[in-house]
Amino acid sequence: MTLALEGIRIVDITWLGPGIFCSTTFGDLGADVIQVYEAHPERRGAPYTMLFDGVRPGLRNCRNIGIDFKSPAGRDVFYDLVKTADVVMEGFRPGVAQRLGVDYENVKKINPRIIYASLTGYGQSGPYRDLVGHDINYIAMGGLLGLTGSAGGAPVIPGTVLADFAAGGMSAAIGILASLLSRERTGQGRFVDMSMLDAVVELSIQEINPYLLGGPVPHRGEGMLSGKYPWYNIYETKDGKYISLGALEPWFFSNLCQLLGCEDFIPYQYDEGEKKDEMFRYFRKTFLTKTRDEWFALLRQKDTCVAPVYSVDELESDPHLISRRMIVETNHPTLGRINLVGSMHKISDSPVEVRNWSERFGKYTDEILRDLGYDNARIKKLREADAVG
Repeated sequence: MTLALEGIRIVDITWLGPGIFCSTTFGDLGADVIQVYEAHPERRGAPYTMLFDGVRPGLRNCRNIGIDFKSPAGRDVFYDLVKTADVVMEGFRPGVAQRLGVDYENVKKINPRIIYASLTGYGQSGPYRDLVGHDINYIAMGGLLGLTGSAGGAPVIPGTVLADFAAGGMSAAIGILASLLSRERTGQGRFVDMSMLDAVVELSIQEINPYLLGGPVPHRGEGMLSGKYPWYNIYETKDGKYISLGALEPWFFSNLCQLLGCEDFIPYQYDEGEKKDEMFRYFRKTFLTKTRDEWFALLRQKDTCVAPVYSVDELESDPHLISRRMIVETNHPTLGRINLVGSMHKISDSPVEVRNWSERFGKYTDEILRDLGYDNARIKKLREADAVG
């Protein structure tokens, strides 16, 4: 059995969320992922040390090494890694990799077949390229934050990081995998310029394109899939919890109305006037008569597009998520037996299993150096020079 990305080596110097999400995905699929951190993060203070060290149970199937890029000896270690790599990922602000001598132009001289991906907030070009930012800033400028929330209310911050993981990490993975496939045909490396702002804009294509084609400006809570209609909405239930409806197609809506005892609404699914208001009132009142789980049990008997709104602590007991191995029990070398989020990827003959943990900073430094052919004397010399950590 060969894992999907077995034999591919990823050298990751991104450090933060988008790159870590991307490289962990590659590791789950069988790639040899080497995450390169600063040689001595503890010298930057406690918050920085916490970022790069400590117990990080979600960081699996990746090895790590500390390298001082400002040291000639440290850069030489990085260049030796590059010779063995298929992909290099970096997450510095534009221009920083060049100043450190680890940019694409330098790297491709060492390995012309390299796929080099730069993950930044605003990309390598344009007037905002040098702006600093985080997830909230990218979804704000990309229009997604402005579209999130109730009609007439303020924008609402989503419950997870969308720009970092969905727009950044997963989009970067697609660009890298496409470049690897192209290299198989052409033998040539590629440069991947991944902007989280760009990706957020594309994630919002369903709302943006109709406007660009002459439609009205979309507003919070007024889109067909963002709260405009009663049948695609969220309702409070008797126990103070919530149920979600997504009865978009007419047949789903018809089934929903039959189960809720309001068949007279069936001809008025897209009504914009009194019937819509009446339907909202009826749904709100009706859903308060049973608990969330009672409603889910009732409405799932027919095709109605219904699902309970879970809190995070409810996920680990959901039988479907358990059966799909999205909540998995595993052994961690520091924490013992724990539950963790599994992998979304289900590929035949390429099962996702935990091969290693990066639960301690610098755990694999010596191992990786030995893989490169360094002997103990050379490793000792590098450590004495603080070139690695």
